[in-house]
Amino acid sequence: MEKRRQTKEHQWLRIMGERDGLDESGRRRLDALDTGHAGECELDRWIEEFGGEGWRVYRDVWIDAGGPTQIDTMIVMEAGIFIFDVKNYSGAYAYSGGKWSVNGRPLIKDIFVQLKRSMEKVQYMMREIDPSVPAEVRIVFINEHFSFEAEGAVQDRVVMRHCLKKHILGMDGGQPRLRVPVDVLCREIEAFFIDCPYPPPRCDAALYLRVDKGLRCHRCGKFEHEVMRYHFRCLGCGYREAKEKAVLRSICEYGVIRNDCMLRVADIHRFLDGMVSERYIRSILIKYFRVAARGRHATYVNPGEVIEYLFAGVKFRYMD
Repeated sequence: MEKRRQTKEHQWLRIMGERDGLDESGRRRLDALDTGHAGECELDRWIEEFGGEGWRVYRDVWIDAGGPTQIDTMIVMEAGIFIFDVKNYSGAYAYSGGKWSVNGRPLIKDIFVQLKRSMEKVQYMMREIDPSVPAEVRIVFINEHFSFEAEGAVQDRVVMRHCLKKHILGMDGGQPRLRVPVDVLCREIEAFFIDCPYPPPRCDAALYLRVDKGLRCHRCGKFEHEVMRYHFRCLGCGYREAKEKAVLRSICEYGVIRNDCMLRVADIHRFLDGMVSERYIRSILIKYFRVAARGRHATYVNPGEVIEYLFAGVKFRYMD
């Protein structure tokens, strides 16, 4: 199973946080996204362990079905379609009279809102594809330190962690209920997929001035290095990283932060605080990125994502 990716907003906040570029609200948002992503990855592990053969699992997808909506996890199988909205909450939650509370304090937010929106969009999508396909939508409360009390039928929309294995094992439902093969249905569903309609945050010129520049140690986060022939060695923890990989990683970090800008040699040279030559930076850009404009002031297409997503399978000549 392919590993779930962080959203571009999440990547931006993480890199900005690592370079001391977040205010208090940004740090709170990053904490919330870290917690949510950890919960979604935890559900992925349960599905990988207990899920069935032939299941098609979609993670963190956007669909446009009478309007856009985000879906944490969608599973397509012969028994139908299953949608999960994952919550990694802790504490004592209760739902009564249409109102939520946590640890006895009222909550303004309705946790079922996303579930309702997902159900509406999935129903719209399936009316267009095949109304006979059964679709089920559930909230999964994945955290072991979460408790929940609710009125009657509300419980049917919720899967608690201690019931999750049983729920996954029972999803096949015995007899196939699709009139078409799973692969055919998936192609129909994928036609509704869209890119996230909301751009990631932007780093304007004033904020960019405050961001820490230089090569950041991949292990300890410090910015002091000894430049060797084929490696950088961190003066804080001693970690050695291959020079090509470290520069490529830093270019990707720059691309995430400045996601509205093309990649240019001079800009990246300043971002790296002059630790490597412009000639070396140009060689990395030519090797790994698509040229947008040639010439003296060449620019390269900025994918706006971190190295582990863009170049996960790359084997570098020199090891860390």
